[in-house]
Amino acid sequence: MIIRAEDRKQILTPNARGGDGTLDKRDYVLENMPENAKMFAEIKLEPGCSLGTHTHTGEYEVFFFHEGEVTLNDNGTERKMHPGDFAICCDGESHGIANRTDKPASLFAAIIKTK
Repeated sequence: MIIRAEDRKQILTPNARGGDGTLDKRDYVLENMPENAKMFAEIKLEPGCSLGTHTHTGEYEVFFFHEGEVTLNDNGTERKMHPGDFAICCDGESHGIANRTDKPASLFAAIIKTK
C-alpha cells in the first residue's frame, strides 16, 4: 500500500491536548487501515508550539524525530530529542512534546491499539 505525500490530510489543532500554539498534523489516511492502527502522521511543531501531556490507554504511540530539536515529557521526565531519535509511549504511560527552540521541528508518529 502506498500513500503519496499530496494525499495526506492536514489537520490544524490549536492548543492540542492543552499545549501551546497550533499543532500541524498531516495524516496518512488509509481507506483499508488495519484494525489495530489508529493513526499514522507527520507532526510539525513551530517554535513555541507543544502537544500537552496526556496518557495513552489501550494503545501505544511510537515517534521518529526527523527535524529540529524538541523536549519530550516521558512520564514526567523531560528529555531532549534530536533528528534520528526514536521514542515509544507504551499503554498506560504519558507523554507531551514541546518545541522550545527558534526553529521548526517535525516527527513521524503512529498510534497502535493494544486492545
